[in-house]
Amino acid sequence: MPDAGVVGVTGLVGRTMMEILQERSFPVERFLAFASDASASEGRSVPFNGRDYPVQIISPGSISKGTVLFGATSADVAREWIPGCVSAGAVVIDNSSAYRMDPAVPLVVPEVNSGVLTGRESLIANPNCSTIQLVLALAPLAASRKILWVSVATYQSVSGAGTPALEELRRQISGAAPTEGNPAFSGNVVTSIGPPSGDGYCGEETKLMMETSRIMGTDFPVYASTARVPVRVGHTEAVTVKFASPFPAAEAAAALAASPGVTVSASGVGPVDVEGTDEVFVDRVRNFPGDPSVLQMWVMADNVRKGAALNAVQIAELLLKLPAAPPSLL
Repeated sequence: MPDAGVVGVTGLVGRTMMEILQERSFPVERFLAFASDASASEGRSVPFNGRDYPVQIISPGSISKGTVLFGATSADVAREWIPGCVSAGAVVIDNSSAYRMDPAVPLVVPEVNSGVLTGRESLIANPNCSTIQLVLALAPLAASRKILWVSVATYQSVSGAGTPALEELRRQISGAAPTEGNPAFSGNVVTSIGPPSGDGYCGEETKLMMETSRIMGTDFPVYASTARVPVRVGHTEAVTVKFASPFPAAEAAAALAASPGVTVSASGVGPVDVEGTDEVFVDRVRNFPGDPSVLQMWVMADNVRKGAALNAVQIAELLLKLPAAPPSLL
């Protein structure tokens, strides 16, 4: 049974990671609560399994070999603390984008590509929230038909930008003007999540395109457009898939319904329906009229839970079951 800790435990994803570890009775010998700076940790404690744990500044010196660390910090901060903790013997599952495209670091959605893990990894990357729900919907379809291309437009909730953004949304809904540095969330659609780069794509779009290809091990193009919408929790994706051969919608829906972690609906599910759930919901699977090789569907998930915290915990659960896992993790 390993020691386990959350780095960034005072943030939205970090708190949810801690909650899910308790909900799923993840085996923990000693829980460690970490923040990345003094302002987040000063005088604070967090409850875990009936006890309060002081929030500490993350330091490799406080890590014993085999400790499982769940990272819930920004990419810049992750690059500061992860190398030292890995050198100290920790196994890190990082939610930031810092190492997602590093070929030496597995990028994992357990229901889709668990086979890339050996149990000997010291660093595993958790994909982008929008990527996780997309690949969960695409994987069972790709197992039945060759995909030629995917087009996806996302409608991403404000919680994807963290607790300060949620507070900003609350303020704006109450009638306050946007504070400096924040977009107008309320009553608006923000059509670029982060500034566009030289090719016109914003970072969220690039992540979605590149991570999908890496996780699925395929080379079909993913045409992505991402937007922020005035919703608290729950990302929605409008997905169109072109296959090499006809794929009747009823057959596709059946394949999706049989896939772990996926719930199929035909009733018009929305973000309010998926908040607090662990499933990826695929709604209104349909063929494009006149072309039975094109499928369209809506894909939704709670971006804080399955899109971040739950996926990370599922990775750790998978590691514990692998025969090659270090003795300190068993």
